[in-house]
Amino acid sequence: METLAIIGAGLAGTECARAYVGAGGTADVILIDPRPVPSELPPLSKTLFADELNHVPLLRPDGIRLVEGEVTKVEAHGRGLHLADGQRIDCSALVVAAGLRARRPQTELPGGPVHTIRSAADAEAIRAATGDNADIGVLGSGYLALEAARSAADAGHRVTAYLRGDRPLIGRHHEAIGRALMERHAEAGVNFLLDADPSDYTAHDVWIAAIGGAALTATLPEEWDRDASGHLLVDGSFRLTIDGKPAENVWALGDIAHLASGPLADVGPMESEATAASQGTWLGKQLAAGSTDEKWDDVPWHWSFQGPERVFAAGRVTGTDTAIVSGDEQSGRFQVLHFIDGVLSGVETLNQPPAHNAARKILALPPASRPTTSDAAGGVLDLRAWVRRLRS
Repeated sequence: METLAIIGAGLAGTECARAYVGAGGTADVILIDPRPVPSELPPLSKTLFADELNHVPLLRPDGIRLVEGEVTKVEAHGRGLHLADGQRIDCSALVVAAGLRARRPQTELPGGPVHTIRSAADAEAIRAATGDNADIGVLGSGYLALEAARSAADAGHRVTAYLRGDRPLIGRHHEAIGRALMERHAEAGVNFLLDADPSDYTAHDVWIAAIGGAALTATLPEEWDRDASGHLLVDGSFRLTIDGKPAENVWALGDIAHLASGPLADVGPMESEATAASQGTWLGKQLAAGSTDEKWDDVPWHWSFQGPERVFAAGRVTGTDTAIVSGDEQSGRFQVLHFIDGVLSGVETLNQPPAHNAARKILALPPASRPTTSDAAGGVLDLRAWVRRLRS
């Protein structure tokens, strides 16, 4: 390799570059991103209405060049990139980690301006628009919407969150997790409007739209395989595919990628900071070593801090055949254990970080070493004790 170009200087792309250099990679590394200072996204939403915005720039090791610009065209073989300013970048290997763009509502929202949160500039614009004791509408049912709504309520703003169903996090978390979070946020002052549609929208001083993201693939070659949602299809080594066959020198990872083969092919797109970091680190090391046959098999996981509430997911927590609630739901500290064919496949955890850490360790084990449904009979399974037994 002579030049490794990485489209996207978010967490996945930056970690890939850092791991590549740290593992002794010898190619010149170029990160390309339209943002002058790419930043970590979670601190922005979690401190959106705090006294100070927690702006955490993503650090690059010496020797990695950041090109500020927008990629307007990628040649199909991945060896040439064209930027909006007319610049052309030649590369011998390409990693696409462009991530997502924030979706905007298709319906006009009454009242004040509509903001999304994908950058430090977005967060600063929201803070500037709200002032003191603002009336804020939050559109969305996912992590970002809940983080923004709770942050606003804790700061003394009036908040109405418009949900597309009867609880938040539908399709991402078990009903018990969604309802527990909704109840705790409501106690903190968030007003939830359930099963909302445009006829329910009322005027607010400011709107925050957190309704998901769309893969940034518009300027990428049409020949590259995509799923129905527009994510780039990759094999278990993150090689991009063309007509189902792995490309020679192009990889994609992070939020923009969908594993179509390999150990985690049935999980679907993994839009998670933790997973993006894991994938970037793994791929950077593989590229530095010149390895092409290994398959990424880390345990995918996600976290969301919503005011004082701590919610985690590890492994497969959707599409499973059995779910068992373990712990006291009323206390707001419990887990939901997921099983496939009787074997633990994933764990959702609310307000118990040590249990989440134990779950990740257990899920990294072969299936034969994991708990079964019989071990969780009666809704009691101490994950930390299970790890201690394995060590003894």
